[in-house]
Order: sequence, then structure tokens, then C-alpha cells
Amino acid sequence: MSQDTTDLAGLRVLVTGAAGGLGRAIAEAAHAAGAHLVLTTRDADSLLRAAAGLDRGPEVVMAAADVTSDAELAKAVELATERLGGIDVLVNNAGVPGPAGPAWENDPAEWWHAMEVNLGGALAACRAVLPGMIERGRGRIVTISSNAGHTRWPYVSAYSVSKAAANKLTENMAIELLPHGITAFSYHPGIVDVGLGATATGTQDSDNPWQRRVESWLDTQREAGQYTPVTEAIANLLRLIRGEADALTGRYLTHEDDLSALVAATGRT
Repeated sequence: MSQDTTDLAGLRVLVTGAAGGLGRAIAEAAHAAGAHLVLTTRDADSLLRAAAGLDRGPEVVMAAADVTSDAELAKAVELATERLGGIDVLVNNAGVPGPAGPAWENDPAEWWHAMEVNLGGALAACRAVLPGMIERGRGRIVTISSNAGHTRWPYVSAYSVSKAAANKLTENMAIELLPHGITAFSYHPGIVDVGLGATATGTQDSDNPWQRRVESWLDTQREAGQYTPVTEAIANLLRLIRGEADALTGRYLTHEDDLSALVAATGRT
């Protein structure tokens, strides 16, 4: 496997939720590595924040598109196709933390909204990009996951269950997409100090004791050195975007994985 993990020149990469901390970091890293970007955010107000500082180098296409809206995602992909000719890689990054507390005490609408965004939004973005990928006979989909979807995370059940479902969606779609030359992965970047893992000053004084408990746990993880530097969190993601681990399609992969060793173990390249 190539050791060059930065050359994404010419690839057209769509990142959902691009205005948030992790989405913005992914966009910056991919753009610096030469990728043309399609950045979507939930509303027009956050578009400029998503694309700030990315005005030199590869082209950046911006589109307001809520991942729960098939129509808005379809328009974003249509714009990207007009400007760039298509999309090679989809990074499903948009996500919400969902409510905190025992599952049976959560507001049902808030609980289900996390499923609609974290699972339904990922599937909706796939629906938007896959016709073009299938027509071209190539493409990659990387859905940002979490250890919460790989094991249990009590008191944030909506987030945990939605990520577990997204992992299983990836496994199934990877098989379905094999005849079309398209790969799919779920990727855990570790806990990073941006986005959902960042200190939420607005919730530390929350009236919800379960939310305060979640924030306290995150603080403990940070103090124990369990957070992952953003550059390390994104390194393997760039390899997946580049195609260095296509032999691992369908897998749940993490920032800690030795992708070269895993690919070598498959006997495929």
C-alpha cells in the first residue's frame, strides 16, 4: 500500500455537516491534500463558515442542504455535478448527539430526531450521490461513526443506537455496491476536541443531570489523555478517501487501525 496519505488531487469529495468542528477539519485536510470539495450545511447562514479560508486551490462548491431533506440533498448533488462533473467520495459527517438520560425518559421526538439525522441523513446522502457513482462505476462512502455504535453508551442511547444502525447500514450497502465498484466504510475518529466531543459550556450548567454527567465523563476522558488529536483522527480517514483500503469495504474502522496490515491480511489490494 502506498505510504503517501495526502495526495487527493482531482478527487471530488462531498462532506455533510461541514460547518461543525469535525466537518470543518475534514474539509480543510481534504482541500489541503488537493481534493475539490462539496460542502453542505444545514442552513445558508453557516455556509460561509464552512468554506472560510478555502478560497485558494481546488474548487469548493457550497450548498445549504439539511440531511433530512432528500430534495435539498438532490439539489446539492445537482449543483456539484454541474460545477465539478460529479462526486467521487461522500463523507457522511452530519450528526447530532441526541438527548441524554435513561432511554424511557427521553423525549420521544428528540430521541427519534437523532435517528433521523445520524442514520436517516446518512442514507439520504447515499441516495443522492449513488446514481452518479453507479453510472461512473466507482465511488466511496465513508460514514463517520463512534465507539458509541460499536459498544454500549448508556444515557445517550439515541446516539449509540443511531451509530450502531449506521454501522450495520454500511455493512449491508457494501455488499450491495460490490457489483458497481463502490466501497463503503464506517469510521470512528476517536473522541476529538471539536464538534460533539468539544466542551459544551452551554450544557455544563444544564438542568438535566444526565447531560451534566455526560459532560463530566468527557472531561474525565480529556484529562486522562483519551482524546485524539484532530490530525491523528483524520489521518486514516484521508487514506479511506484516497482508496488505500478499498479491500476492507464494509468494515468499521478506527483512527487506531493499521490499515496497511488489515489490507495485507485480506490478500487483496
